[in-house]
Amino acid sequence: MYKAVIFDFNGTLFEDYDLQEEAWRIVIRRHLDRYLEPAEFRNNIHGLGNVDILAYINSLDASKHFDISITDEKETIYRQICREHPERVRFVPGVTETFDALKAGGIPIAIATASEILNVNFYYEFFHLERWFEQQHVLYDDRTFPLKPAPDVYLKAMERLGTAPEDCVICEDSKNGLLAAIASGAGRVIARHDKTSSGKMFSDPKIYAVIEDFTGFYPKYLE
Repeated sequence: MYKAVIFDFNGTLFEDYDLQEEAWRIVIRRHLDRYLEPAEFRNNIHGLGNVDILAYINSLDASKHFDISITDEKETIYRQICREHPERVRFVPGVTETFDALKAGGIPIAIATASEILNVNFYYEFFHLERWFEQQHVLYDDRTFPLKPAPDVYLKAMERLGTAPEDCVICEDSKNGLLAAIASGAGRVIARHDKTSSGKMFSDPKIYAVIEDFTGFYPKYLE
């Protein structure tokens, strides 16, 4: 039996691709008068931290240069959209039941996300994450370490849980997130597949299973 589980958040526990894209489209249209194609989101935005997304935005128009404030603007719009449409802010099926079961089973859990602190605070507010997660076990982009596909955020989460990599299960959805999970040396990597996912990225033999949601996740995927 594996001893701990670490979850990515956006796309894995909370399917918010449409909300993220809506916010980015507003910002890109406002500053660049440009439309981003779905493939651009999939390849250059989803699953990446804001520093990497900023580099991509700056590559779109050599005549303009944006600093990190443009990503802060996007996050403000994103949270506003979420607040205006609370019916769209919900966990993937099975998540709440999985958290409850893991907590009841005494299995340590953590979140390792590319989101920044204001979004993390927002998720605590909307999802009441304090029911399951100590704040020290929610790791986010504080701009002090490289983000996915580097494994740093997962290694830090393992350290805080006091668990060796080989004893951890990691749940991810994006290409860079899966690369980070594999590079961390996690004992088992579970990929969540959704409508935006590319089947090609799930072909790595180091991915133990591909799931659509978390129904029946525990204890099945920890055994």
